[in-house]
Amino acid sequence: MDVENTVSGAARYRDLCVEVGDALGLDVPVPRLDGPWADEAASVLGRLWNAVLAETLLAADEAGVSGARRRELAELLGRIRAVEAELAEARLADRQVLLRQVAASLASVRDAKSVDEFLGRIPEAGCRLGFDRVLVSRVADSVWRLHTMCVVHEPRWADEIVAVGKASPPALRGGLIEADVVDRAETRLIFDTQHSARVDRDLIRVTKSTSYGIAPLTVQGQVVGLLHGDRYHQGRDVDETDRALLTLMAEALSHSLGRLTMLEGLAFLRDTADGLMTRPAALPAPVAPPAPSPRIPLTARENEVMELLAAGRSNRHIARELAITERTAKSHVTQILRKLGVASRTEAIARWLRGGLS
Repeated sequence: MDVENTVSGAARYRDLCVEVGDALGLDVPVPRLDGPWADEAASVLGRLWNAVLAETLLAADEAGVSGARRRELAELLGRIRAVEAELAEARLADRQVLLRQVAASLASVRDAKSVDEFLGRIPEAGCRLGFDRVLVSRVADSVWRLHTMCVVHEPRWADEIVAVGKASPPALRGGLIEADVVDRAETRLIFDTQHSARVDRDLIRVTKSTSYGIAPLTVQGQVVGLLHGDRYHQGRDVDETDRALLTLMAEALSHSLGRLTMLEGLAFLRDTADGLMTRPAALPAPVAPPAPSPRIPLTARENEVMELLAAGRSNRHIARELAITERTAKSHVTQILRKLGVASRTEAIARWLRGGLS
């Protein structure tokens, strides 16, 4: 929606609030339109609708209510619905604009040849979307492992922040907000971080952050990374537009990340097979047979989980097929990765396919 239509829509929303307040004798706060008014408009319009509808139903039961009053209430209900529809159209148009922005920003990330290179390019692409600072991290064994950060015009600060995170990787447990993002696989915004008990204090100290957003990067339904963004240099908190940007960005990145992760796993298998094929046909007989390589035992249930992992199933699908909870499925996967000494599901699949498990 263009600027002119956005301004006129905001004015209609403000006028409607005033008229409903006058018509019902309610103290309806007049919205300020110099901020992200659309973020609160949906819930406000819902409350206005309920109030006018209740008054309309009362008027219908009272014989003394004039026809003019009933028409006034009916007209207000119609106008509320009209503004709600206009707001929905504006949000849809905004989403299309955001999609185009995200696509343009991520163009430089798509041709990365490895997961490490891919992750390293993300923060700069995120800053081109308007964020002042973007951080990308891995998630492995319930630990938040910082990878790369971009701070607009301050690369040394970015390196310092990442160094602090790498020196003592935060565990994703307790009340940490990042743990919620991993558990629920949904984008979150956090505010007043300097006084929050739900943040990593070492990182908050060095970032001086007051507000930021976090989006999950997922592969096969599993959260494997985190995307952080804020508006530090602009001196403002993140908002719903930032949440939408991070969500769209994470969704697009997750698709590419899944492909790269699988390709790396296949390349690992191919290189292993090539190594076996190029060994000399005849080798000198050893003086004594070598000791067999240790086999890592998995329980019967863990072997069932591995079979489903190798088939590309997500935790949700594993839980459904084995009639267990998704949390239990996730616990089995974590235990398998720990036993194998690997950091990802793809590495675990590669190890399993080589027949090194029992």
